[in-house]
Order: sequence, then structure tokens, then C-alpha cells
Amino acid sequence: MNGVDLVRDDATIIKVLTARDGERDIDAVIGANLLDTLRGNDIPIAANCGGRGTCGKCGVVIEGVNKLACQVDVAQGMRVEVVNEENSFVIITDYTDEAEKMGSSGDCKRPCVAIDIGTTTVVLQLIDADSGKIVRTRSFLNGQRPYGEDVVTRIQYSGEGDGLEVLNHAIRSGLNGALSALCADAGIDRARLEYICVAGNTTMIYLLLGYQCQSLGVYPFTPQFDVKEKYTFKETFGSDDITCPVYIIPWASTYVGGDITAGYLACCAGPDEIALLVDMGTNGEMMLWAKGKVWCCSTAAGPAFEGGGIEFGTGSIPGAISKVDLVDGKFECETIGGASPVGICGSGVLDAAACLLHGEFVDASGRMDDPYFDDGAVIAEGANNKKILFTQKDMRELQLAKSAVRAGVEIMLSVADLTIAQLDAVYLAGGFGQKLRLESAVTVGLLPGEMSEKTKTSGNSSLGGCVKVCCNLDLLREAESLTKKANEIHLNEHPDFQNLFMEHMMFPEEE
Repeated sequence: MNGVDLVRDDATIIKVLTARDGERDIDAVIGANLLDTLRGNDIPIAANCGGRGTCGKCGVVIEGVNKLACQVDVAQGMRVEVVNEENSFVIITDYTDEAEKMGSSGDCKRPCVAIDIGTTTVVLQLIDADSGKIVRTRSFLNGQRPYGEDVVTRIQYSGEGDGLEVLNHAIRSGLNGALSALCADAGIDRARLEYICVAGNTTMIYLLLGYQCQSLGVYPFTPQFDVKEKYTFKETFGSDDITCPVYIIPWASTYVGGDITAGYLACCAGPDEIALLVDMGTNGEMMLWAKGKVWCCSTAAGPAFEGGGIEFGTGSIPGAISKVDLVDGKFECETIGGASPVGICGSGVLDAAACLLHGEFVDASGRMDDPYFDDGAVIAEGANNKKILFTQKDMRELQLAKSAVRAGVEIMLSVADLTIAQLDAVYLAGGFGQKLRLESAVTVGLLPGEMSEKTKTSGNSSLGGCVKVCCNLDLLREAESLTKKANEIHLNEHPDFQNLFMEHMMFPEEE
């Protein structure tokens, strides 16, 4: 392990078995936390709660016994099998019209890079600023993920000991490595880059810049720092081997970040458009625009749409159940990559609930019939006859998430004095938005039925907006103007939010 002095009396070597690397020996310290030890040796283990013992994801097997790595101390000569690895996420890199813009390294006369820093994944694209052609794409898992699944957990971790330094190093080292590989793949010296454009939620940008995040995690949740016009490469990436400037797309608020601003730039069809952009991640960020006016909000949707908080939930990895149908009383599933089922991702969670509603195995309140109420519904069987269940608790997690989003949508429209009929489009951003089936979203009440014909998936709209900025830096002024005029709606302070939230906890009656 990094920093282990092998002449120490408490030094030891432990064996770690992973699907990625097989079995290997790693250096460790007797009595050290096992999760920290695995992290320090680049072992891709899930730990969504940041090692607090609450998410149950950092599973390991030691001497035939299932344990949580965050609750185990290293012992002399122990052998550890990692159960839940994190190295195989399917990362969303596409967005509207991307396929029409593919180029080659020979076309790249003015190379620049667009970067989307997500809480879970990071995507880079090498662009020719003159032609707008996409030359190369590179993606990787955000190295901060083992320290917390969501931004709140990472804000907390950043305030503990050297947490900020750890998180800052994790994202910078990942970006520097990916940037070098991106340029090498295209046969371009990275010193040739003219500029870099970055989009991300507010917390991710704070951690990239090494800013203290505490103000983002406590009321009134106000960003302490604003985005500058431009940064040096060293200020953002910690290295001075490149002299190109770095532009960061500004945020509207703490929980409506630059990724949503970039999403607007990617999706907006023109100055007269009336449209709603929804990113149904943990924070349920939304932006509504209508002829020069802009409103935004975030709602605590929770991680259910990303497989978090679900007993057999998982992210977008091979084997994640992404589609569920009920055929002749039996569940039929599709998994990402066609692999053997390992868990349920967000779109699968939505489908499973919709199927149970269609089959009348759950009532409008969300109560599942016996025997599902006690035992859960068996959605599929994975390797070694492992039953993958959708439980009563999972149903409640979904209800909380979909109700928060639906209430937020209705309040946004109400405050803007708009109706669904007036909307030209509803854009669903992110991986969950791209995979969900609209009929399931309507069945569970996540979206009203009138919205379905207006709804479009926009993929990684944050990256798409960043690419647009690369091709036209004048859009940075539009982004800044947008964030300054955006009216932020604080849902928790709106008098109708609690009533709407409780109303939409119920499932709609089927017509």
C-alpha cells in the first residue's frame, strides 16, 4: 500500500481476490481499516456511504464469512474476496447529434477538450474547434466515488482530516491520465491544446479546484466562490506542462450546477422555445425556460433512480437489469450487455414497479400484496441461483423519489404560470433518462401522461453543452447571463410542496 513501511512491526501482506485482477498480494498494516487499505491499493470496491457502514455495498468475504470492508481491521495474512467491484460502469458519452460530428485526428487543426465531470463518471472529448468534429472520446469512473456515492457525502468527507486533499487528488489524477491518453490516441501533443472547457455540478467543480465545500452542505447552501472567467491549467489540473486556459461553465446555485447550464446550451432549440430540462439524479435538478425567462430548482430525489438505496440496486454495469416486463404472470428482464443478472439499475426499478402495478400486485398506496410484502418479488435469478428481489422497502424508496420529482415539476410550471400544453419539449438528461421507458414513468406517476409525447432523451447533455462551448466560446457569455437571470425556486419553502409531495406518493389509478 502507498506509504506502508515494510520494516514496521505491524506490516503484513494480505491476499485480495477481484474479478478484474484475480488474486494478488498487497502491502498492509495490521489494525488498519480494510476499506482504506483496499482504496489505497486501487481496488475498485463500492462504498457509497463513504465508509460509514450504512450502505452495505463494500461487501467482502473473509474465511467464508460475508463482511463489510469498512467495518473490518486488517489482520495478519488475511485473504479477502471483493464482492462488489466498481470498474465496469457503462458510461453515457453520447448526446444529441453527436454521430453527425465524428472526425479524425488528421482533421484536428485547433484541438480543444470538452470535459463533463459527473459524480459517478467523467467523460472527455477531443474536438477540432474549427470544424466541431469529435476526434476522440475517453471516459472513466470518478475516483472520488469510493469516498461517497453522492455530493452530500463527499462534502462531509472533504471536511474530515485530509479529505479535501484526497478528493482533489482523486479527480485531478484521473483527469490528467485520461487527458494524456486522449491526446496520445489521436497522435496529438497535449501541449498543442488551445483550451479546455469543463462542466460539472457545483460540488465537483469545488473539489476540482480544491475549494472548501462546507458552505455547500449547510443552510442556506450558498456557494462561497463564483466561477472566474478563465483559469490556468495549473489551477484546475495541478500541473504546469500545458499553458492553455481552462473555461468552467458557471452554475446557477449549489444544487443546480454547471452541468445543467451546459445541458441548456445543448438542448435549447431557440429563443422562442418553452421547454423543461430534467436530470433525475440524486438531486433531481431542473431548468425551465420560456422566451427569455429561466427558472431552476433541485429536489432531493434520492439515489433510487441510480440503483442506490435499493436492496439489490446497482449502477449501470454489465448484468444490471435495465428493463422488466410482466408476461403471463412472470417477470422477463433485459440486462446491460446481456450479462447474467447482478442487480437492478434505475430504469429496471421503474419497470419493476410498473409491472407490479399492471399486475395488480400493489395498491395505489404502494403496499405490495402477500407474499411480496414480506419476501419481495423475485425479478430474476443470477449466477449461483442468486435471487434478485424487488422489495416493499424498494417500492417506498421509488415512491419518495418519483414524488419529489413530480412535485418539483408541477411547482416549476406553476411558478412560471405555464401549463404542460404550452411546453414545446421536455428533455430528460443523464443515463437514467436515456434508459427509462416513458410508459413506465407515466404508470408510476413520475411524469404526467400529457408530457410523454413531448419528452425527448438528451443523453449526456452536460457534455453536449460543453462541446458547443468548445466550438463557440461566445456561449460562455450566454451561460453566464443564464445563471444570473435564473430564478431559483426553493421547493422546501414553497407552500404547496408538502401537499403535492404527499399526493404524488400515491400511484395513479390505471384508466
